Amino acid sequence: MKKKIVAVMLSLAMAFGLMACGNSGGTSASSTSDEAKTEEAADAGAEEAAAPEESGDTAGDGEESAKEAAGEATEAVENAAGGADLTGKKVGFSALMMSSEFFTDMSNQMEEYFTAHGMEYSVADANGNAQTQIQTVENFVSMEMDYIICFVVDASSISDSLVKAREDGAFIIVIGTVLDNKDAYDVCISISQNESGVTEAKMAAEWIEATFPDAEDGSIEVGLLTNSENEDAVARCDGLREIENFTSKAVIVEEHETTQAEGAAAGQTYAEMMLMNNPDLKVILTYGTDQGQGANEAVMKDSSINSEEFAVFTVDTAEFIRNKVKESAEGTSVLRGTVMLGEGTPMTCYNLMDGTWSDRVKDKVYSEECIMITPETISEYFPE
Repeated sequence: MKKKIVAVMLSLAMAFGLMACGNSGGTSASSTSDEAKTEEAADAGAEEAAAPEESGDTAGDGEESAKEAAGEATEAVENAAGGADLTGKKVGFSALMMSSEFFTDMSNQMEEYFTAHGMEYSVADANGNAQTQIQTVENFVSMEMDYIICFVVDASSISDSLVKAREDGAFIIVIGTVLDNKDAYDVCISISQNESGVTEAKMAAEWIEATFPDAEDGSIEVGLLTNSENEDAVARCDGLREIENFTSKAVIVEEHETTQAEGAAAGQTYAEMMLMNNPDLKVILTYGTDQGQGANEAVMKDSSINSEEFAVFTVDTAEFIRNKVKESAEGTSVLRGTVMLGEGTPMTCYNLMDGTWSDRVKDKVYSEECIMITPETISEYFPE
C-alpha cells in the first residue's frame, strides 16, 4: 500500500487553499485574493525580519525567528502563485468506452495536457462493462497511481473499488456523476445532464428563429437521437425535448434511441430513417458526439436536402465535432452547434489535482457550466 504521507501532503495543500474537462491552461478565479494573501504574508515576514534585535541569546532567537518568518513569507508567495507541483506524478484515466471517438479524443487531450505538465499518463478502457472498470481501477492501484480519473460505467458497483483506491493513497476524480458514497472520491465533476440537453435545445431554437423568422407554429420538424442507458442519459434527453417550449415553430416528429456502443454508424442509420420518413425535417438533436457525427454524415450525403436550411446539434467538444461546427459556417457541414461542459476536462482535472481550484469545490463537488459553442462563439473558447 502507498504511504499515507501522500494523503497528508494533499490535505496540507488543501489547507493552504491550493485545491479540477479541454484544451488549454487557465487562471484561477481567486487570483486577486491570492495576490492579496501573498502581499499580506510578505509584509508579515518583512515586519518580523525588521524587528529590533536583543542582546545575547535573545538576539540569536530573534534572528532565527526572522529567518523563519522570511521563509514562511517566501513559501506563501510560492504557494499563492499556483498549485502543487505534479511533475513526476502518475495519473490514470478509466474511460467508459474507447471505441467512442469522444472518449478517444478526451484521452488524447488528457495525455497531451498532463504530459506537458510533467506527469506520467495512462488510460484503461472499461469497454462499457462495470466489472472491467473495477479491474482497471484495481490495476491502477497496483501501478501506484497518484491520481485516478474515472468516467464511471455504473455508479453503484464502482464505489467499493474507489474507496479502496483512496485508502491506498490515490486521489480520485469522478467525472459526470456524483456518487452516493462520499468516501469513494475526493471530488466529483458534476454536470447537470438535464441542463446540457436544455442548452442544446435552446441553441437549436435560436437557430430556428433566425433561419425561419416567418415560419408558422409547429411547421419546423425536429428529430431526436436519444439514449436511455442510465439516469443521466435520460435527464439529458428530457432536456432535448424542451425545444418545443423554446420556440412554438418546432415540433418533434420522430425519435430513435441509440446506445454508446452503437457509435456514429447507428447515428447515421437512424438519421437516414428519419429523413426518409420526414422529407421536411429541418433539425436533428442528438444525445452525444457519436450520434451528432452520424447525423451530420447522413444529411450531407443526401443531395435532396438544402443544407443551408438544416441543422444538427449535439453535446461535448471532441475535436472532430469542433471541426464540423467550424465547417458549418462554410457550408460543408450542418453540425451548427454543440454544448461545452465546463472549461475543458484536462485543465479542470489538473487544477483540481494540484489544488488550484479548491475554492470552487463545494461539499466535494465541482459544478460545470454548460456553454453554447457555435460558429460565432467557437474561436472565443478554441482559438486557432
